Amino acid sequence: MSLFGMLGTTARALDVQRYGLDVVGNNLANVNTPGYTKRVADLGAVPPSDRFSAGRGVEVLGVRSMRDRLYDQRLFDELPLEQQQAATSDALGLAEVALGQPGNSVDADLADFFDAFADLADAPTSPTARQQVLSEGASLAQAFNGMASRLTEAASATDARVREDVERINALTARIGSLNTSIASAPAFESLHLRDEQVEAVKALSGILGTQVLELADGTVQIATRSGRPLVIGSDSYALTAVSGPPSGYASVQAGGVDITAEIADGHLGGLLQARDREIPGYLAQLDQLAHGIATEVNALHATGFDLTGAAGGAFFVPPGAVAGAAAALTMDPVLMGNPSRIAAAGVPAPGDNQVARTLADLRDAAIVNGRTPDQAWSALVYDVGADVHRAKAEQATREEIVHQIEQLRDSVSGVSIDEEAAMMMRFQRAYEANARFFTVIDETLQTLLSLKR
Repeated sequence: MSLFGMLGTTARALDVQRYGLDVVGNNLANVNTPGYTKRVADLGAVPPSDRFSAGRGVEVLGVRSMRDRLYDQRLFDELPLEQQQAATSDALGLAEVALGQPGNSVDADLADFFDAFADLADAPTSPTARQQVLSEGASLAQAFNGMASRLTEAASATDARVREDVERINALTARIGSLNTSIASAPAFESLHLRDEQVEAVKALSGILGTQVLELADGTVQIATRSGRPLVIGSDSYALTAVSGPPSGYASVQAGGVDITAEIADGHLGGLLQARDREIPGYLAQLDQLAHGIATEVNALHATGFDLTGAAGGAFFVPPGAVAGAAAALTMDPVLMGNPSRIAAAGVPAPGDNQVARTLADLRDAAIVNGRTPDQAWSALVYDVGADVHRAKAEQATREEIVHQIEQLRDSVSGVSIDEEAAMMMRFQRAYEANARFFTVIDETLQTLLSLKR
């Protein structure tokens, strides 16, 4: 190779080392950019043109992202499970708060209610004791009404989050479809940034809704739900819809007009649906059983007694219908509320008898709610809610650690390490300096040769 050819080779080498420094600088600039994947410059030796040449230097073959598809896929698979437990924990936390503090919730009203009948048994003709029974009965009914309302509100708040998740899913699938279009038509150097955005969007989508992700050779992705419902194919995105339905007005999730709510088992959306459609209704059903059992048994015993006038007792609470909705509908009998003398405390039609009042007070220890006492039934409800919240939080912590470990493994390949980049910067800097020195040597040699010809 001629000396002039060597100058060209060295000039190209200087450009290559400068390019390497440019890649390192871009990595360092994006060390804190979410979703950014470390770039690496691929260099290649330029082969010699003839046997008298050692080679024609170096060239840039391209720049690529250090991405491991296996770790990406593992992350897409684990995130839905972690987010499912996070959503369940948050939603059930609303139900846990709705139950109130032990000793200051329905359990306290139950104790006061039965204590009032015990006081009435001690003084069956006392107007004060009778008024206290009515007051505590009304308080108990209001406590059940309020508790049912708060649990229903917790379910409604969870339903609002379901609708928000559907909107987020649609925004993300539209964005991924747009990125697919851009990636398919973009030059290689530009597609790296688009690909980073695409992976972050798919990651966010997978956290909300469990997905199947297929990466194609051109860098685009196809995405479907776990059950195979298409979400993104090429540039086309398929929106989900949240459709309100009877009787609660809660949203069902539909894809192409087909209800797929039952198919959604994981992801943030799956956790919300589980809490809204299964867990919270289960708690409300337990509360309804407790309210129904108390109202039915109190009414049955009260009807066997006699009031102050010797008349047969009637209903104490408005007779409950079906078990479902009993807590929300529980209320005192309006006739009784207006006339405390109508409380049937006696077992015989004679003033001063306390047989029924004493039996009603003893209901606190009677197995009247599916084989449990009222206090046991309430404690079981509180325990179930607390246990479910604890279980969801524990499972979330486990899944969160798994996701964290996968992200660390992925970052070991894809993440920007300041120490590694500093070492690469030094290598390119020294290479640039060496090539610059070599360029100077060749230039001086040429100057010497030219001076000899004068």
